[in-house]
Amino acid sequence: MKNHSSEVLYISVDGIMEPLGYSQVFKYLEGLSRNYTINLISFEKKTDLMNLKRLNILIKKCDNYDICWHRFKYRSGFFGLGKLINIGNLILAPIYIFITKKVYLVHIRSYLPGIVIPILKALFRFKLIFDMRGFWADEKHDRMHWSKKSLKYKFFKRLESYLINVSDNIVTLTSSSKNIITENFNITPVSIEVIPTCVDFNEFKRVEGLSNHGSMIIGYLGSVDTAYNFSKFCFLVSQLQSRLDDSIHLKVLTNQSYDHVLQLIPQKLVPKIELEVKFVERERLSREISSFDLLGFYLNENFSINASMPTKIAETLACGIPIVCNGFNEDIKNILEKNDVGLIYNFNDAITEEQLVRLISLIKQPNAASRCFEIAEKCFSLEKGTAMYLNIYSRLSS
Repeated sequence: MKNHSSEVLYISVDGIMEPLGYSQVFKYLEGLSRNYTINLISFEKKTDLMNLKRLNILIKKCDNYDICWHRFKYRSGFFGLGKLINIGNLILAPIYIFITKKVYLVHIRSYLPGIVIPILKALFRFKLIFDMRGFWADEKHDRMHWSKKSLKYKFFKRLESYLINVSDNIVTLTSSSKNIITENFNITPVSIEVIPTCVDFNEFKRVEGLSNHGSMIIGYLGSVDTAYNFSKFCFLVSQLQSRLDDSIHLKVLTNQSYDHVLQLIPQKLVPKIELEVKFVERERLSREISSFDLLGFYLNENFSINASMPTKIAETLACGIPIVCNGFNEDIKNILEKNDVGLIYNFNDAITEEQLVRLISLIKQPNAASRCFEIAEKCFSLEKGTAMYLNIYSRLSS
C-alpha cells in the first residue's frame, strides 16, 4: 500500500531519458512508486528533450506510476559562464517541493545533488539517503586529471565527507567501497547498503539461435576511452587470434566512430581480424550481446575503481555471455571467478594454456549460458535491488 502521508524527493543530475539514467534511476522508481509517492528532479540533455516521441512515452509512464517528474534542461556542466542556471534549478526546485509537499525523505544520486543538502538541512527536517555511485571527485582526478590541489577537487571531497556524516543511509555499488568508507569515516557498516548496478531481465535476456558463421565473436560494449583502455583490451584479442584456430570477429557496440576505434587497434592486428563497429539502440542490445562468444574490457586501475561496477557486467551475464576483464576490484573477482562465469586476466602477460582452456570451457560448456544468467539473477536482479531500496525507505520512515 502506498504511503500518501509523506513523500520522497529523488534528485538526479543524470537524465532518465539517457540509457544509464533510465536503467539506474527510472527502473528502480517504477518499483518504489508502488509504495511511495515519488517527486523526481532530473536534468535532461537538450538532444534528448528534442526526442518528443520518447519524451511523451516517459511522461505517460511517470503519470502511470504516479511519479511527479520535474525535468530541467541540462546546460553542459556545472562550471563556467552560463551554467549557473543548473545550480539555481538544483537549489530552488527542491525548496519549492518541500514547501508544497510533505517530504520526509530525500534520496540523492551521486555528489552534485548534494550541493543543495546543507541549505535544505537548514530549512527543513528530513531523512537523507546518499546514493554515492562511486568516489566522484576521485573519478575526476583519475579519469579527467583534476588536480588534488584544485579548488573543485577539494570542494567535492569536503562535500563527500559532509554527506557521509549527515546521511541516514549510504548506498554504494561495491563491498570494496563500503570497506573504504567504514575504515575512513566514523560510520557503522549497518548504515551502508551495497546495491550494485541491477538489470531488468525483461529487457536483458538471451536471444537464442544466432549464428556466428564459424568465427569467434569477441564483444566490446561502450566507451573505448576515458575510464577504459581499449588498446590493452586488444592485447587479449591479439593473444586469442594467435592461439586459436577460429577466425576472430571483433564486434564493438559504441556510439564512437569506426575510425576512432580503428586507430586504437595495433596496426599489425587490423588485417588479422574482422572488425565491426556500430551503435545499437537499447531495444536491440540483448540480441547483439547474445551474439557474442565473450565480452572483454580493461578498466583502468586506480583508487576510484574500488567503487565501480559497470552496468555492462549485469547486462552481459543476463544474456548468458561470459566475461574476460582485469581484476579492478575485489567484487568483480568474486563475481566472475568464484561463480565460474568469467576470467580475470592482467592484459600484460601472454595468456597461459590453463587460462586458454578455461576460456574455451566458459564458451563451449552446454550450461554456460544458464549459469551466467543464474549469477546475474543472484547478484544483479532489479527486483532484489528495488526490494533493498524499499527496505531502506521503510526503515527510515518508521
